[in-house]
Parts: sequence; structure tokens; C-alpha cells
Amino acid sequence: MVRVYCDFDGTVVTGDVGNALFRTFVGVRAVAIVEEYLKGMINARECLRRECEAVGTVSRDDLEAFADGFALDAGFPAFVSFCRAHEMPIVILSDGLDFYVKRILERHGFGSIPFFANKTVFSTDAELTTLSAEFPYRDEHCEQCGNCKRNHVAVQSADDDVVIYIGDGMSDRCPVRYADVVFAKNDLIKNCQESNISYFEYHDFVDVRKRLERLRGRKLVKPRREAAMARRALFIAE
Repeated sequence: MVRVYCDFDGTVVTGDVGNALFRTFVGVRAVAIVEEYLKGMINARECLRRECEAVGTVSRDDLEAFADGFALDAGFPAFVSFCRAHEMPIVILSDGLDFYVKRILERHGFGSIPFFANKTVFSTDAELTTLSAEFPYRDEHCEQCGNCKRNHVAVQSADDDVVIYIGDGMSDRCPVRYADVVFAKNDLIKNCQESNISYFEYHDFVDVRKRLERLRGRKLVKPRREAAMARRALFIAE
């Protein structure tokens, strides 16, 4: 079976919702926190914890209205239809917060697509809300990401499955090592080049769908030896 895994921020949705959210509700302090993360001074979990704490009190309605301002990649609906027509299950993997992933998907009619993200915890006093993050999908041996995308790929994919991964940024650097077919843009391209991982560059989901149609027609959607070995090695190590 061919299985498709997609990043969310900047991939399924056109903008980086998490980054924009904290810039909007926190301001320059959020920029400083992210800079520490990008320089390797803190990991993704600490970054998200600090950002949530820096929000302080906020109206939940304002948070939801903010999320409603984001659109899906224009080619995503047709891509989903293509995958369903060819019985290729889709899973969305995000190192952001589940409240906005869920709301945006449901708002656009894709609430049935399974997704995994960091858990948003809302604490309400009167009409004001504070938010914090929990990490139910962290990897106990890894200090980098909040939601370990690699583990989702490995656990949900059988040995004979072909794994397709679509992403764009830092949280996608690890899972692409375990994918047979990689679609990359933005910062993920540089990482694939540095790690000697073959990839297809894309601009949007129209590009991805057209490329997959051609690959399927030529019977080139097939396992990548290094990826299959990497997935098996995870279970052997355990």
C-alpha cells in the first residue's frame, strides 16, 4: 500500500499558522523565542512552551477567528480526491498545536483526515483563557521535536508499504529519512541535499499530484532501499 504523510504549516495550509499566531498574540518576544530555537539553544518543546506562556490571557474566540483566516493550499482538495481514488491513505503530521489544525481542517471539510499534533490545553477563568502545550507524541529518546513525526511514519507503515512524505521545514528533516518518495520545498530542500536524500521539489499540491500521476503511470512509486532499512532498524533497535 502507498501511504501519504503531509506536514501542515506551510504545506497543507498556505502559511505558518503557529508562527503567525504567536507573532500576533505575543509580538517581538515570540520572535526572540524562535530565534533561540533556530540557533539550537532550545528544542521545539521548550520553544512551544515559552510561546504559549508568553500569550498570557486571550479570548478563545479570538484564537479561533485567527485560525479561520488561513486557507488550504488550493491544490489540496484535488490531491485528497486523487489519493482517495487510488486508495492511498493520508495522515497529517504537525509539530504545531492541535486546536488550529483541527479547526482549519474541519472548516474546509477535511475533518475526517487523521492528524497528529501537540495537544493544546486551554484553562479558562471567566471569559479569559490561557493556553499551554502537552506532548503526547514526543519520543523519549529525542530532545528535538514535540510531535515525533518519524515514529508516526514507522508505526503506521508496514514493511511492504511505500511511504510518501510531503514537507517544507525543520520538523520534517527527520521523517524524510524514512520515506520512499519525498516532496520538498523551502528549508527542507537544503536538508535533503545535505543528507543525500533524493526528493522532488514542489510549489503546491498541484505539482505533487501531477508528479505522482506520472510516477504511478511509469510504476515508479516504489520502495527506496535506504528508507525501508531505516524503518526496520528502528524496531530492531528497540
